Amino acid sequence: MDYATSQILERLRPLQQAVIVVYEDKESLSSFIDTPSRWNRLRDRTYRQYLKDQNRRSSAPLGPQQDWSERESIEKKLQPNQRAFFQHLVLYDSKKQLIAGRAKRGANYVFQEISYKDRKIAFIGYIKPKAFLRSVDKLFVDQQVKTFALLSVLMIFAALLVTLFVSRWLVVPLSMLSRNAKRVAGGDFSVRMNFRTDDELGKLCQNFDDMTQSLEKNEITRKQWVADISHEMRTPLSVLKAQIEAMEDGIRKPTNENFQLLRRKVDSLSFIIDDLYELSLADLGALQLQKEAMDITLALTEVVDEFREKLTHKELRLVTDFPAVPVVINADKKRIKQLITNLVENSYRYTDTAGEIKIKLANDEQQATLSIEDSAPGVPEDAIAHIFDRLYRVEGSRNRDTGGAGLGLSICRGIVESHGGSIEAEKSALGGLKQIISFPHTL
Repeated sequence: MDYATSQILERLRPLQQAVIVVYEDKESLSSFIDTPSRWNRLRDRTYRQYLKDQNRRSSAPLGPQQDWSERESIEKKLQPNQRAFFQHLVLYDSKKQLIAGRAKRGANYVFQEISYKDRKIAFIGYIKPKAFLRSVDKLFVDQQVKTFALLSVLMIFAALLVTLFVSRWLVVPLSMLSRNAKRVAGGDFSVRMNFRTDDELGKLCQNFDDMTQSLEKNEITRKQWVADISHEMRTPLSVLKAQIEAMEDGIRKPTNENFQLLRRKVDSLSFIIDDLYELSLADLGALQLQKEAMDITLALTEVVDEFREKLTHKELRLVTDFPAVPVVINADKKRIKQLITNLVENSYRYTDTAGEIKIKLANDEQQATLSIEDSAPGVPEDAIAHIFDRLYRVEGSRNRDTGGAGLGLSICRGIVESHGGSIEAEKSALGGLKQIISFPHTL
């Protein structure tokens, strides 16, 4: 409507020019006041010229979607509106005081400025149309409505098709995900989505598969854990039971030697129970720590002195490399000594006679790094990643003469992690295993 109105105002330029001509004669608009019919003649002449232009455009070739009957019908409906528009044109002076024409009472007039030599001399007042005054505008709008209606229908069908495709693409994997989640809640961790796409839905399904794989692995580990614990505790209990029954039957006598055998089995059970308790505290994050500033070099020296005789008896060469200055960390001294003892004990047990154990402590601005490595025998490559797992031992025979219950290194990892450090293992240049522990400086 705004565009159509601007086109109508273009047709008022001859009327504006006529007002300017009248003004140039006396540089006044008083002639319109003296002769009111003058304004009416100018206005009617403008209207006739407008109709002539309309008729000339009406004789132009029709568009592909137009017909004569439709155009004639529209023109008949528009003519009263056109006549009313021009009849209600009024002339105001530069102060917007009515000069000529009859203003319609209660109408909201809009003003078109008339200038002469860059000076406002008058205004033409008009009532903004609420309907189209030209048949071409009406035809254009009708065609656009039809076109947009057709496009809307096509867009709705296209949107429905896209919605069906997208909903199927979303609903199928989500339904499968819901079913598989129920199976996982029921204890079946073998389910997999196997839905591979690069979008967020594909990543969600991949995360679900990773989760179920971890749950399945944890369930297998839990069952293996229970079986291994049962095995570890059943063996010394079986020996105890057999020895006690033999004494009761008189087969074995209650001598000091036999009592010492029973004592060793009880101690073995006690060690396993203590280690399990330590591990449970580590899992819960409830290891009791009394952290204080301590020199880890002193703790290393104390542990080395305790093992020196045992190492000499097994003909193991001990090499130490400690800084000359104190290496201070914020830690529980008792737990750190337990950690070092477990690691050195592990090297002592598994290193062949006439071998070598090397302990090195390095220090920088970020952390203190302790490494303990030994000579042959080495650890298989696939076993290095599991040596900190519970109840894991490299030897297949599980001979307790060469190893414990397989809990020591797990406890070491718990102690290190409770201090905010890290522990890892790799092959040693000496031919055995190298364990690296890092503690951050917190002071």
